[in-house]
Amino acid sequence: MAGKKFWRCTVCGDIHFGMAGPEICPTCKQKNVYIECDAAEAKKVMGL
Repeated sequence: MAGKKFWRCTVCGDIHFGMAGPEICPTCKQKNVYIECDAAEAKKVMGL
């Protein structure tokens, strides 16, 4: 898990955990829309 962070799509809210956000969102198909977010925000978006 070292170096991995949470990333959130600014269009649809999809959450990704990894070294970087995906270039293309797998949910809404938009390009370069991920921003880094903290674990608390990721949990809130995911409804946990």
